[in-house]
Amino acid sequence: MAGQAFSVLNNFSSMKAQKDLYFTNIGLNKSLAKLSSGSRIVEAGDDAAGLAIAAGLKADAMALDQAVRNANDGIAIIQIADGALNKLSDLLLRGVTLAEQSASDTVGVNEKATLNVEYMELLTELNRVVSVANFKGERLFSPNAAFIKSVYVGDTHFESFITISIGGPNGAGTAALGLSNATATSFSGVATQGTAIQTMRLLQTAIASISRFRGVLGAQQNRLINAVGIIQVQALNIKAAESAITDANMAEEIVNMTKWQILMQSGISSLAQANASSQMILQLLR
Repeated sequence: MAGQAFSVLNNFSSMKAQKDLYFTNIGLNKSLAKLSSGSRIVEAGDDAAGLAIAAGLKADAMALDQAVRNANDGIAIIQIADGALNKLSDLLLRGVTLAEQSASDTVGVNEKATLNVEYMELLTELNRVVSVANFKGERLFSPNAAFIKSVYVGDTHFESFITISIGGPNGAGTAALGLSNATATSFSGVATQGTAIQTMRLLQTAIASISRFRGVLGAQQNRLINAVGIIQVQALNIKAAESAITDANMAEEIVNMTKWQILMQSGISSLAQANASSQMILQLLR
């Protein structure tokens, strides 16, 4: 302090050195915290506005990450249903082969009966597949209603749904295929030439219906896959924006830490000199 008299009661040089060391220590601790965490904003005081913006961006990113998982759940439902329909198609195609064979007079009565036994077993398995196909315990196929789920793919600002439907046209269920728990009676069998021909026509209709079902499922699956791609790009850009606000510039923080360390050393040295100056006053008493 300019013009300050020698005093043993107050050492203003020491007080100033202590004050400067206090803020130097705060700066050094902040730099160390940023370096150890990798974050530019360790405390709200580091950047209150940036913290608020980053928190909103982080919430959006987390919501979009969950939206991707939601869409993947929808894709899983469609894949389960499509796999079951694919198996149904295989079974029906085998039924066509049996009906075609039984419709010929070159196959005897006993042989037709044997073909019919295999055919009825085939229908039993077909019914089983329809009955057990499920997602987390919820059946995917119902005779009179489509299986419908709304997949939420929005974020924290806007609602967005993608509806998946497993069923026939206009919300119909598997009855549109001629498939139900009464399948064994719907397709009368191949024990005779007449029933074999009739059954063949029914099987062809069911196969065509399954192909349409699978076409609709494929379109829904492609939509969900495209949605996942779009959401992932959006989430990536939001995370990049958040990173620009919150991530520490490590090179800059290393420079800052070095600066604070030098200031700390010089401050401690200055404090020691300031404290020593008071003791020098004792020399005047000699």
